[in-house]
Amino acid sequence: MADAVREIHRRTGHRLVVFHSGETLKIPHALFRLHPLQAGEEVDVAAFVSRLRTEENRYALEAAVRMLEMRDRSEQEVYRKLTDSGFSGPAAAAAVAKLLELGYLNDAAYARQAVARLQKKYGSIRIRQELRSKGIQDSLIADSLHESDREEQVEAAARIARKTYVRLSAEPENAYRRAYAALARRGFTPDVVRAALEVVQEEVRNPSDDG
Repeated sequence: MADAVREIHRRTGHRLVVFHSGETLKIPHALFRLHPLQAGEEVDVAAFVSRLRTEENRYALEAAVRMLEMRDRSEQEVYRKLTDSGFSGPAAAAAVAKLLELGYLNDAAYARQAVARLQKKYGSIRIRQELRSKGIQDSLIADSLHESDREEQVEAAARIARKTYVRLSAEPENAYRRAYAALARRGFTPDVVRAALEVVQEEVRNPSDDG
């Protein structure tokens, strides 16, 4: 059934085509360049979409590869970004499956690398939330966090606390609360926060003569 194009909007990753009927169509930029439309043009929408679907798998895979050239991503991140860019669910799923087959996507490795990077400034609670938002399974998150070194978490929290901890001898309780709250916001667990603040308090009580 033919419909006329009312307007075309450029969006991140795609063009949004609005028809006079009110129907909308997201077309990835690469496919839009192959099959451009203009406002006022009459289009057999079903035939046009069918033509796009026969070509989009290759372009979805190419788009996914470009994503991974910029930085590592999880399976769900790649899928979401492809569909947000106008590729169909089946095309996005096919691209993810091919990248898994080739070894370019690996959520277990992604989780380990993310934990190693994030634990320098965030606690396990925040890290767990971050990885869940990327679609990483809880079992993979748990395995990656289990491999992380608790001493490194305490050291990271203490390093942050030294900047936050106001060393005012007249208000030690307020300083402690401020530091505790700052570390909690970063997702450090209570036991790690307490251990880190014990380290900092000891440094305050017994400052090093170095430097």
